Amino acid sequence: MIQTPIIVTFANQKGGVGKTTLCVTFANYLVTKGVRVVVIDCDFQHSIMKCRNADLQKYGEQQMPYEVWAYEANDKEMMTSLMEKLHNDPEIDVVLMDSPGSLKAEGLVPMFVNTDIIVVPFHYDVVTVPSTASFLMFVDRLRKAVGDRMKAQLFIIPNLNDGRVGKRSELIIWDNTRDAFSNYGYVTSKIPKRADMERFSTMAALDMQVAIVTPVFEKIYVRMFNTVNPIREVELSGIQLTENIVPKPEKKKKSSPPEESVQATDEPTDSTDKDNTHNPQTSDDNDE
Repeated sequence: MIQTPIIVTFANQKGGVGKTTLCVTFANYLVTKGVRVVVIDCDFQHSIMKCRNADLQKYGEQQMPYEVWAYEANDKEMMTSLMEKLHNDPEIDVVLMDSPGSLKAEGLVPMFVNTDIIVVPFHYDVVTVPSTASFLMFVDRLRKAVGDRMKAQLFIIPNLNDGRVGKRSELIIWDNTRDAFSNYGYVTSKIPKRADMERFSTMAALDMQVAIVTPVFEKIYVRMFNTVNPIREVELSGIQLTENIVPKPEKKKKSSPPEESVQATDEPTDSTDKDNTHNPQTSDDNDE
């Protein structure tokens, strides 16, 4: 039995690494496991909220497999209040947060301090690796500053990996990067670059997305719940979304977003991604 919602934050200061897409795809994955999910869109672009608004217009509110709330991350006190409320909501199993792609948002400190897992996607390239290293060092400094109050474990995901790209010398550097990043958290196997991973829906993952992300997501799921099995039965039926099936979640009391949450006002658009202790982990070896 889950005693308190598990909070998972997707974060990196470097944009374009697939942070938002992975957040939504993980939500879709968890729903198939019977997990009651809420997604909180704190990114400045509110891409997830825009996608949800488009899905609401197309499919109707009754078909939604989980709730999406838009929230601003610029206010430290408001974010602290939000995190406290989330940790005490009995109607939620897992909260997924899409954080801003900037370290300047004042709400990041209470967000990271009160999260259980931080998922850090990155690319193996000469721009993203240094930026990601800087982000990991920021999280490490924060952890040392607040001490035992910060329990978050890091999962570092080499995302949208193109195995055809990279000179031999660069591949050696990427291996060294992997070793260095493993000092901050668990480096997962690579998620390959595919067209299916460049779009997302808040209704369900595309069939090919499921196949691509399951090896990585299962590692995180097992760490969260200590099992590969669903935490409750779900009926995998619903409307057809071209090549994907929308899971039908169990009926439950609808959680209410905190008063501070905001609604994205932009017109709905198709969206693309523009142990609870810190133990440095060795990475997956079987990812080639």
